[in-house]
Amino acid sequence: MLYIDRELRNNGYPNCTKVARHFAVSRKTIQRDIEDMCLMLHAPIEYDRKKKGYFYNKEWTFLPSAFLDRHEAEALIATKKVLSRYQGTPYYQEISSALDKVLQYLPASYSENGILDIYSFEQPSSAEIDTKSFMLLDEAIRNSRKVAITYHAPSKQEITERTVHPYRLHYDHSKSTWYLIAYCELRQATRKFAVNRIRSITPCATGFTIPESFSIDNYLEQAFDQCASVEVYAITIRFTPYQAQWIKEQRIHSTQQIEEHEDGSITLYMHVGALDAVKRWVMRYGKEAEVVEPEELRDMIRVEVTKMVDMYGIIL
Repeated sequence: MLYIDRELRNNGYPNCTKVARHFAVSRKTIQRDIEDMCLMLHAPIEYDRKKKGYFYNKEWTFLPSAFLDRHEAEALIATKKVLSRYQGTPYYQEISSALDKVLQYLPASYSENGILDIYSFEQPSSAEIDTKSFMLLDEAIRNSRKVAITYHAPSKQEITERTVHPYRLHYDHSKSTWYLIAYCELRQATRKFAVNRIRSITPCATGFTIPESFSIDNYLEQAFDQCASVEVYAITIRFTPYQAQWIKEQRIHSTQQIEEHEDGSITLYMHVGALDAVKRWVMRYGKEAEVVEPEELRDMIRVEVTKMVDMYGIIL
């Protein structure tokens, strides 16, 4: 439309055939663009049969912002403000450039002051991601190519070399961290790798195929606190009336169900893997939460509590 507008202003008398040839699209596509300019933007465009092209029959200003109502325009301004806090992260430049192309046509009356007097946005604390590494993973996923990585696992304080089949790049808002979901040939299982802990990435020439039996959505659903395992457990946790009021306001897991009791307490049910992650989560609530099932999880908490008693020299 910008190109058509410029040709019209320069008295170039553009027609659908010439413009379609310039953009390598069909005549019908250009015809629809011209119709949209007339119907949606009220552009005064007419066709000159002698010159076989279109022209403006009066002075007119092309404002693409007419496609947006005020709330949509303010939403874009707010998006730009939020985006500025992610400078240096993957795709920042591309998205920022795309927004700038739209925002440049907004009327001056659509300033930041109005929307940003109502909303404010927290500065994210996401770990820095090496853009080159991120793009290597992006390309490997798109082309279904294996990659060799060097990975630092903080839990064991070890650095290992692995060949993985990259399935998905997944962003966890709760941790402000990017994860690579991939099949690990070393562990013979699907694993999550924090992208900022990948020390090196080397693309491989060999490809891979995601098994038909594997579902990314199911894998993410079974995970808890970004940890997952092959086995899925039925978890039952009882919360005291005091803690229950906050637990009810949260979405702990996609499979969760909550049963409310007359005394104000609740029972939380969910189906997840990674018992160790559930153990760490439930222990933050101390005496306000009790694991009912499975017994394996209760035993894990008993062991942890016993170690804490010894550490603090508590005599029971």
